[in-house]
Amino acid sequence: MSKPLNPWKLTGYKAGQNVACKVVAVEPGGYAVILPKDNLPGFLPTEQKLKPGEEVLAQFVCVHNNRILLSSRFSTTAERPVAQTQQQQVDWHAELTSSGTYSTTGMQEADRAFSVWAQTAPKQFQLKRATDLILPPINGSTPNSFKIADYDLEWLITDLEGGMRTGCVKASSEERLSRSAMLLYRGRAVGCIYGCKTMKDALPTEQSLQMMLADLSLPETKVTIYDLPEDVTLSLSALFLGYPVQRSDELDARSYMDYLCNWFADKGQTACLAITFPATGGTCLGFVHKGQYVGSFYVEDQKYSSDKTFVYELLATDPQAAVEASILPPELTSSAVRFGFSLSMSRPRS
Repeated sequence: MSKPLNPWKLTGYKAGQNVACKVVAVEPGGYAVILPKDNLPGFLPTEQKLKPGEEVLAQFVCVHNNRILLSSRFSTTAERPVAQTQQQQVDWHAELTSSGTYSTTGMQEADRAFSVWAQTAPKQFQLKRATDLILPPINGSTPNSFKIADYDLEWLITDLEGGMRTGCVKASSEERLSRSAMLLYRGRAVGCIYGCKTMKDALPTEQSLQMMLADLSLPETKVTIYDLPEDVTLSLSALFLGYPVQRSDELDARSYMDYLCNWFADKGQTACLAITFPATGGTCLGFVHKGQYVGSFYVEDQKYSSDKTFVYELLATDPQAAVEASILPPELTSSAVRFGFSLSMSRPRS
């Protein structure tokens, strides 16, 4: 049995550091790699087409269960061969600290690891990001609704963070003509959707969160809070902060879903399936937590079911149905990473 790697005592490796890695094999969503310098195993999520034996630059995120999680060094362009880029790189820590946009002073490595992942994670597949994409209360959870003027934003953040709440916060502002929804895991935002009549395109989670918190500083903003199960929440968070699985097969939707679920079960993965139905324009989300299928949510009817047969019946109604998947790396919910965005750090400053 190999000796476990200590998450923060790998000599010379820190979150955000540029590292060279060599591709070993294809995996759903990316590639198994090794770090030649120390012959350490890792995983690199990426949409780019790479070949076994090819070396690319990536960023170190963290290590968990004897495997290093990496993030693409070039999130908006293709990874570039190491030989062509090593002389062009600037150390991530020095670059951000000297610019004054990000200070690592006093920040724990676990916070820094999530920050690296959030800034460079693979681009998500696109869904119509309406706030009803986050499911309503299940398992008897009762929502709490109020105007923020009845309390204030400071109280709300303290309640959510201090109470380590796992669930959803939804907000609507008539002043901004906006609606928003925040997915929470243990008091931190692991997904956020923001929309208003003046916006055409959906924003990433971090920007949506900042916009939502700005709305929550307005007295007339209406708020609804409710709890959700941790397994469903973590699965859904993969839609926002995970990495998409690229596919090149010709399987029908049912066969591809079964293939994915078997692979998730074998590897103990947490993931979210996004199933679209062209015939009706509907969307169904499937939730997998540590390899177990825990439920599905049909967005148009706002219906949740823990029975996989529910999805199979939907698939049978539309032969053009399509299945996509996004995986949440297990490293992100380990002790090596403080998963999610801090609400108190994201709120607007006067």
